Amino acid sequence: MNAVQSPSTAKTIRFLSLFLAVLTLLVTFPACGKGDASDSPDAAPDAPAVSGDVSDAEPEPAETADLFEAYRGIDLGGRTMNISVSSNITENGGGMPTSYPYIAGPEELTGEPVQDNVYERNHLVEEMLDTTLNYMELDLNYDQVQPYIANLVMSGDTGIDYYVNDQLGLLNCGLNGYLLDLNDKANFGTDWFDFDGGAYYAEYMKGLSLGAKRFIMTGDYFIDTLRAGHVLYLNKNIARDVLESPDAVYEMVLDGSWTLDRFDAIVEQAYADLNGDSQQDDDDRYGLAGHSKGWAAPYYAFYYSTDSHVVDFDADGMPYLNDANLERMSKAAEYLITLDKSIGMYKTSSVADSLKKFVNGGAMFSMFSKVGDMEQNSIRDFDGMGVVPYPKLDENQAAYRTAVHDTAEMGAVPITTVGEAATAVSAVVQVLAVHAHEHLLKDYYEVALKSKYAQDKYSAEMLDLVVAGITAPFEFAYELGFGSDSYLGNITFGPVSDSISQGTDVTASSFATKTKVANKRIAKLIEAYTNGG
Repeated sequence: MNAVQSPSTAKTIRFLSLFLAVLTLLVTFPACGKGDASDSPDAAPDAPAVSGDVSDAEPEPAETADLFEAYRGIDLGGRTMNISVSSNITENGGGMPTSYPYIAGPEELTGEPVQDNVYERNHLVEEMLDTTLNYMELDLNYDQVQPYIANLVMSGDTGIDYYVNDQLGLLNCGLNGYLLDLNDKANFGTDWFDFDGGAYYAEYMKGLSLGAKRFIMTGDYFIDTLRAGHVLYLNKNIARDVLESPDAVYEMVLDGSWTLDRFDAIVEQAYADLNGDSQQDDDDRYGLAGHSKGWAAPYYAFYYSTDSHVVDFDADGMPYLNDANLERMSKAAEYLITLDKSIGMYKTSSVADSLKKFVNGGAMFSMFSKVGDMEQNSIRDFDGMGVVPYPKLDENQAAYRTAVHDTAEMGAVPITTVGEAATAVSAVVQVLAVHAHEHLLKDYYEVALKSKYAQDKYSAEMLDLVVAGITAPFEFAYELGFGSDSYLGNITFGPVSDSISQGTDVTASSFATKTKVANKRIAKLIEAYTNGG
């Protein structure tokens, strides 16, 4: 399901709240509404007034308002909400488990916090709004999503109210006019969406389209955006041997010195000819395992972490090329050329094989892994596993950045869902999103990832940095496309990829040769979002 596995900046979206109160699903919640900032899910309720002499009395418990007050008057009249949800596993079976359980949930309580959270959330929505959530499994590879939805839309089929599927497939649907513009009030009777209220990744959503239009939804309900964040897995046992401390890399990250040149040096240093045959082979120890055998595409996870963007936006939110960062792009290319040529680079043909090399103790780092891979038994059972963000380009870079894989499961509404049906979708998704923001985030991120799966206190801090680094994805989302059909004419990562493949920095010349095509592709994008979609 991985778009990159076939040899085919934006602002930080928001720092995930790490101060959520430990609440159960039986208590009431802070207030939320559709008005001013004081009504947002993140706003703290006012302290209750206190009267009389309280010195000898027990303090009164703070009154809490109902988080769902704005939505409790909605009555969908028993309507069934048909939700098509991707149920396949990313990376064609070689990566993290499917996000389906986080959307559909179990049929009964299981005693597992995250799954029970989803169960309670879904039943809350059904009872509160008088609706039935009918989750329909859909097992399609990323490149099959757009043709499937297109066929249903073109035939006028109204059987699906909304989809949860691959970002890349949905992006293509939006470009071709098959998805509802969620920012256009004319598409709804009543619009209950509150994209700026904290329950959605508003800046990320903005980065998936142009101008004011919004076709794709993501946030804590669509938790795959978090799960699909790229991270480097670290073997702390090898780090102890190479750097004399299992925490040495963590310390570099925290003091801001975790940069590409330093990473290159460590990868080289970590190589060891364990069998003593003076040849690089499978029995040796490496610094980095990655599926870059025969092509340069997998290195994009490093590149998009360097903030070397070459697309900027005008006052109307429309993109244009800006070569001001060419020097930065060239610098990134040089570091990645060094990495690709390094004796410490173990190259495989698949993500599964590179992860296997890491899990078997044969590499200090594994690239192209995701946050959600921590759910796999092989990772959970790995003694000495750590996780770190991708390195900065240099110490002048303000923050670590995290690329979210383009097959992360997100939400979209087909154009066949309008009026009353669209109103129902907005109500259902909004309540699901508000609940997930308050509870699923805590149970998955704070409890499962940081407490259950992470093996040391540093890993929790690393995850905070990874999540804080998730950024609006315009360049990444539109650069790759399907196969070689780049919507940006391969202008963002293409010159770096060319340099890696040729083993020498050709960034400037490659950028120049791609500029004409890139400008034409950008013009087509603007046309699609201005007059189409």
